[in-house]
Amino acid sequence: MDNYGFFALVLLVAGLAVLVTEVFIPSGGILAICTTLLLLASVACASAAWFQKAPFVFWGFVGLVVLAVPTALGSAFYVLPQTKAGRRALLQAPELTKLEPFQAETARLRSMIGQFGTTATLLNPGGLVLLHGERLHACSEGQIVEPRTSVEIIDLRGTRVVVRPGEAPAAPAKAPADLAEGTVVNPVDEAAIASHTPPPIDFEIAPE
Repeated sequence: MDNYGFFALVLLVAGLAVLVTEVFIPSGGILAICTTLLLLASVACASAAWFQKAPFVFWGFVGLVVLAVPTALGSAFYVLPQTKAGRRALLQAPELTKLEPFQAETARLRSMIGQFGTTATLLNPGGLVLLHGERLHACSEGQIVEPRTSVEIIDLRGTRVVVRPGEAPAAPAKAPADLAEGTVVNPVDEAAIASHTPPPIDFEIAPE
């Protein structure tokens, strides 16, 4: 193998290495341009080494380059999700088993919407709210809320409840139980009230 053939192989390996590096370390296209230049230089060296002497070797090398590029990319993208840095770069979704506790807590907090609690700390706008003896991470709608203020839970943001000042509505007074149908209460008094006259005296006054 002459020097051109050796350089062709070295440049091919270097170009593939830079291409894989671009997958793991995005450079905004700079490494991709370097890969293109290296591969073109590799083909040029192969042409100088084999195009005249052994054209079949040259075209075989070109085919190797064409196959090596997608193979290297596919291998890099296969390995990438297996690495910690790769999972961060690809923003891989968390496992379902890790989401279940979060979903259960979110559902529990969402069931508290509409209830009233008391601020345990100053909301500026974040802080703590006391509800049924439980301290909850909360935030206001943007305003500052003083401690020991009655607030209403109106929404949920992540695992924080959104609150606004508000008083719990007073419980309606219970009406007296209805009387049984047909019951008459003090009919003499009811007749007197209806006629606007005092009830008749039911005893005689002795004459003087």
